[in-house]
Amino acid sequence: MDQKDVDWISRWVVSLCEPLITTAARQEIEEHVRAIASRNPLWFSAWAAGFVSDMVRSLDPEDPWRNLELKDGGALLPDGSPFGTWVDATDIVPPSVPDRRSDLGLAAVDTPLPARGAELVAAAAGGWRPVLNWLTANLATAPALEGEQAQEFFETIDGAVRWAMFRRRLFAGMDDAFIPVAAASWVSRAGKMANGESWDEARAARVLESNKIGAGTYGQFV
Repeated sequence: MDQKDVDWISRWVVSLCEPLITTAARQEIEEHVRAIASRNPLWFSAWAAGFVSDMVRSLDPEDPWRNLELKDGGALLPDGSPFGTWVDATDIVPPSVPDRRSDLGLAAVDTPLPARGAELVAAAAGGWRPVLNWLTANLATAPALEGEQAQEFFETIDGAVRWAMFRRRLFAGMDDAFIPVAAASWVSRAGKMANGESWDEARAARVLESNKIGAGTYGQFV
């Protein structure tokens, strides 16, 4: 993976965290990341598998978003209801104004998560391997992607990344330092994963463990 591509991934994650980045800069960043994903879907799948699984597995074990049931065509919450709409965040963030796009707490999840994005988030609770297997079986099915296939691939991952980050930040705060750390860490790991090389999984597990939301935290919010 070229260093310039690595930089674009880091910029993309920062652009998802920092709302004051200009629209033009945000669009440029996304265009570059879409191109990276299309050119190298296996690498991008490996990165996304690690990053999204870290976000989901760092949640409180009691959090419903960490206990989704994977279903063909989507995912279900523990109560059996479909996962992927703004309502799923209201257990922690009640609506504050009638217009959700004007609601600072819910605007990020106003747009429903596509069904395949919901499946990806559900798979992430099991770790990076189930996510990578799901992506390579369903979306990253060629050495390079084009057209609608490339669009669906990127937008599925984009949605899962956004929703997983959103949920973690409800507990860890808007300035959560683990998000950029995890993003950068999985950049280097993804290259080794895509090439079939070994990497320090034990260290990755320790970093995740030290950044988990404490057990019982979810119950304090509901």
